[in-house]
Amino acid sequence: MKNGDTMYKIARIEIYIKDQLVESPIDLIEDILSMLYKNGQILINYIVEKHDGFYNATVTTTDDDSLDEIYFNKYIRDILEKVEYSYEIISDDAFSSDSCHCKDHSSYVLGTYYGDDSSPVLCGDCGKEIPLIKIPYLFGEEEHFSILSYQRMYNSVVDVWMNSLSDRFTKRQLTHFDSQLTKRGIEICKELQSKTEKPVYFLLPVGEFDINKKAENVEVCPKCGEQVSTLKSTECVDKVCNHCRLGFINQHMFDF
Repeated sequence: MKNGDTMYKIARIEIYIKDQLVESPIDLIEDILSMLYKNGQILINYIVEKHDGFYNATVTTTDDDSLDEIYFNKYIRDILEKVEYSYEIISDDAFSSDSCHCKDHSSYVLGTYYGDDSSPVLCGDCGKEIPLIKIPYLFGEEEHFSILSYQRMYNSVVDVWMNSLSDRFTKRQLTHFDSQLTKRGIEICKELQSKTEKPVYFLLPVGEFDINKKAENVEVCPKCGEQVSTLKSTECVDKVCNHCRLGFINQHMFDF
């Protein structure tokens, strides 16, 4: 969610490979960066420089300390035994938004926005994205593969829709509460709710019901028919169904 507030950080990671006889050094670097991405420590886009005996990677990270060892998972710890790893924060990222700094969360929202590769997990209080390093692992994983895979899948469906391919299919996937894409998102919400013991809502565009209808006018849940209520935050969701854990927004993530 881009909003021009305080920013994420640009960092430079320096990686020196201890064993200079390693068969494919660049594959090792790619593995390290991929693991950092799947662990929620960096975003997907990065630039790698090759130097004499070491590599520099320029990455986007979520905070001043998000590349610290305390956040490493077992995969990163294992692979970093083969290299020397250090980093420095270079600057703020002018094109990204601030993340959530709430000490606690009364609820969470899963809301993927087209073209956004930062965390799809939002704070139900301040409405800002929560870095994945602050989210528990799901489905027995030791990384955030399921959440990031869902985000990529969601954006891929939007790409198809934006190119006017399979309009009926893609629109249904993106806007209906019983589509396969939505069902997968809801599975993630349920798993996160079981881990955090806090309500987790799935963000659904109100265009499913009526393109011209606003979330503020949605009175009953389209899935169960129960009355919807207003969540404390108006940043990422306007109305919620506490039975189905669906959230409804006034502004669409893209224009239908």
